Formats: sequence, C-alpha cells, structure tokens
Amino acid sequence: MNAGGLGAVITSASNLGLTEIKRGHTVQTGLNGGTSIKRYYDINPSVNTGLNASLVFKYDDSELNEKPETLLRLFKSTNSGSTWLYQTGNVNILANEITLSGINSFSRWSSDSSAASASVKMIIEGFYNPATNKLNMNDTVRAYLRNATFPFAIVDSAKEIVNLNTLKASFKFVNAVNGNYYLQMKHRNTIETWSNFPLAYNVSTTLNHDFTFAANQAFGNNQINVDNTPVSFAFYSGDINQDGTIDASDVSEVDNDANNSLSGYVKTDVTGDDFVDAQDVSIVDNNAFNSVSLIRP
Repeated sequence: MNAGGLGAVITSASNLGLTEIKRGHTVQTGLNGGTSIKRYYDINPSVNTGLNASLVFKYDDSELNEKPETLLRLFKSTNSGSTWLYQTGNVNILANEITLSGINSFSRWSSDSSAASASVKMIIEGFYNPATNKLNMNDTVRAYLRNATFPFAIVDSAKEIVNLNTLKASFKFVNAVNGNYYLQMKHRNTIETWSNFPLAYNVSTTLNHDFTFAANQAFGNNQINVDNTPVSFAFYSGDINQDGTIDASDVSEVDNDANNSLSGYVKTDVTGDDFVDAQDVSIVDNNAFNSVSLIRP
C-alpha cells in the first residue's frame, strides 16, 4: 500500500483497517541527539498492534539536509516527535528508499544518519569546479583514526565515497574507543592530509570535521585555495604514486598517459573527467614546481 502516492509503502498480512498517512517536511529534532532529513510520515492505522508489517520509506535527494545518505536509518516517535526510538533499516541510495520489516505498530517516522562515526567535508583540488562549487565526480576516500602521540599508530580506518554535491563523506569506525585522534585522509591521487590537531571522538556521537573553509583545518596548513566564493581549500592533487611528494615522477606518469589519450577510472585522471589530458598535466606540474609534499605530525 502506497496511500496517495505519498511515499510510505506499507505491507502487512494484518488488516490495518482505515489508515491515515500524512507526510511532512519539517526537520525533526532529538533523533539520537541529531536532526532528521526533511521528511517524516505520520502513519495512523485503525488496527495498530501486532502488525508484523514492513515499511518502505521513500525520500528525495533534495531532502537529505546534508545527511550522509549511505548511513540513513529509520527512527520512530510515539509522541509526535518529542522523543525518538532508533529502528535501524536498510537504505537503497539508488532508489532513494529505506526499508524496515517486523514493525508491530506505526506512528511518526523519520530518518537520520546517526550510524555515522565521522562526517568529513573535503575538496579534491583537481576534481573541484568553482563554477558549480561541486566535484566533477563522486570518488572513494579512506579515513584513518591515528593515536595523538608518536608514533601515531592507526587505531581504525574506513572507506567511503565523497559526495560530489555535498563534498562530504561519512565513515563507520568499528574498532575505535573514546579518545582523541588525528584524522588522516587518503585518496588515490591526492597528497595524504591530516587534521590540524587530534579530534575528540566519542562512539555515541558523530565526529564532524570540515577541511574546506580554511587552510589551517589541515595539519601544517597543507591545502590549496581553490575558490574565493565561497572561500574554499582543497587537498593537493597529483601524488600519483602515493609516495608523499608531488614531483617529476608523478608528472611523467600523467604526461605519458595524456600522450596516449588514456581514459576511464585511472589514477592519472586528476580532474575526475575520465580523460587524461593537458589539464591533468598542468595541475600536477604546478604542484611539482611548488614542491608540494606530505606534512604530518
């Protein structure tokens, strides 16, 4: 049942009787300490016990409220949004829907990304388009939590996709305990970049860090200004061989692939347009000329 096409699809072997469904777009508060996406449903069936029902909660990308889509989960409130209960659910980002089964009763439902251990905003220099304030493509990045003291041992890591629109990626760390950690970011053709100082991490909340609004959000101010409206800073592109330095060896790899008109998902494509050409060479050459290299604690 998708009553009125509102986007709350209910399946149940029980007869729910007359069922009222209302859809709202006000952001809900108090979902595991966070806020919701810009959609909720009030679902009120005449029969509302022992339903063993399933719900497909549909949403639109415009309603994400900057939440990391891959970590969306469902929440339920029995008192019109005053308090919320975490209900889990499985998200399908291609279909824009979250599915949960085994529901015994309905009330108000919404969604948040409280499963995220960390939400990180970042820009990849070559991928960034200042005309749109977006990246040219979504791409995979890996985040590491590292001890705050030498030798800065790796405590945990997670791989996710940075969203081309929001410039954010959200990570789920499964091993880290409460503490202060450096955040280390790695991408296939950028300079490895660390947070400016150890960040407070708590397993019950989401760690948020924004590298983009100032160079000093990275350790050693190791970022490049890529936009002035708004002011934005990015990880340096061009460390093709991931040795921590952008130099002649990186330029050579990109130049060779450009001469061969290489295309597709390759590490020498530093602009994220699926082609290796003069634009890629220029970015890497400039950073090599400026002796860009890794700066870590």
